[in-house]
Amino acid sequence: MQSRSIAAATVLLLVFASLLVAGCTTSNTSQSPSPTSTVSPSAASSAATQHDAFLETFLAQYKDEVYSNSSFNVTAWDLEWLYSTSARLEYTYLCQTTSYNYVQTYVVFPTTQDATGYLNAMNKTEYSLVSTQYPAGGAYEKASGHAPELYKHYVWTEGNPSNISEYRLHFIDQVDRIVVVTTGKRLQ
Repeated sequence: MQSRSIAAATVLLLVFASLLVAGCTTSNTSQSPSPTSTVSPSAASSAATQHDAFLETFLAQYKDEVYSNSSFNVTAWDLEWLYSTSARLEYTYLCQTTSYNYVQTYVVFPTTQDATGYLNAMNKTEYSLVSTQYPAGGAYEKASGHAPELYKHYVWTEGNPSNISEYRLHFIDQVDRIVVVTTGKRLQ
């Protein structure tokens, strides 16, 4: 019994000593600074990460949907992968004489039930459920080959619509196992 505790103490001492030694070593290789990178650290790390294939397809379909809308003139589109199962999209478009900007966060879950649990845990006090009917032929339907079994569209408008500097649109959408949180504003 006593030999086991001595052996355990010896192992712990060796681990501790190896950590001390590892912290004291330095590398003699030098690296010259690289030129200014045009890729952000999050974009560089996301390049090495495998993105969720369905979310990637969905976002590509959504981009096609927005760009093919003849009422919109898209002036900016910036998609950044946050993790393998989430992305942030910011885009701006001109509709007739008014510009709009939207910032959206997309999260895909393993199951619809997981997405529903996430949605139910969100603070939706200011929001109203305005639709459970998914628009026919939308990006989800094109990406999956079928309409979603579950769709919820919540809306909250903030501020005075006559004062564009303070007016914001907020949406939360669940499309089966995808949850999208959106903030939009009119720019002019």
